[in-house]
Amino acid sequence: MTALGVVLLVLGAAVTALMPLWALLTWSDRRERRRIARLSISRCADVARSGQRLCVVEGRSRPAAGPLTAPLSGEPCVWYFSKVTEDVDDDLESSRLVWETGGAMAFAVQDETGSVLVDGSLVHPGHPSRRLEHRPPVRRVVDEEVRSPRQSTHLQDLIARGVLSEKSFERGWLSGSRGWTVREYVLPAGEPLHVQARLGFRDGRPVLGDARRKHLVTGHTQAQLIDHLDQGVRTGAGCLLLGLAGGPLLFAAGYLLVMASGG
Repeated sequence: MTALGVVLLVLGAAVTALMPLWALLTWSDRRERRRIARLSISRCADVARSGQRLCVVEGRSRPAAGPLTAPLSGEPCVWYFSKVTEDVDDDLESSRLVWETGGAMAFAVQDETGSVLVDGSLVHPGHPSRRLEHRPPVRRVVDEEVRSPRQSTHLQDLIARGVLSEKSFERGWLSGSRGWTVREYVLPAGEPLHVQARLGFRDGRPVLGDARRKHLVTGHTQAQLIDHLDQGVRTGAGCLLLGLAGGPLLFAAGYLLVMASGG
């Protein structure tokens, strides 16, 4: 009985201690839901004259200027990012950049009224959205970890095209190299997009870019975002109510069992 009482005490204390965290998460979801619900979606043709600092558009992904092909996979796309790194055993670093390309080119979002450019850095894998579940519909089409460049057709192709040389993959006795990682990400054409970003201009054309951590590029519509956040609010509120009731009850039950066993 004493062991059970101790377990109940610990569980009750743990559940009660988690309540501030649940409250914070629920409040955060509720606040984000209200923020998104207040946003008005602009037509792409009206973005330049909307006068809004934070613009919201919905449409389909399109190339900014003609067809685009990813250099490693050959996938047709509107945006790509390709990277080769050397994995090393080193106290100061775990990888060294060998080659990378893409990642910054703009792409377009198009609706029935026209199109507007979006800064490619907003969908870069190194520039994630604040909410992981609302990530852009970017696909990882190449993902290799090889001990030798001969094991990768993509690396062999880069060498054959003169993009990289054989010397790029030579390893000395003390290099600490463990092999190479080859990755490529693409944003295909025709993907549904919801974009929240700051309006700027590039070469005289309006471009949606970074909005001080309020930017968002996702494949969900505004209605889907609101519905998802509503679910989070309901789940958080339910857990909060159960915890507020259950935590003290578990703690009280454990305390009584420990006291009874001691008596």
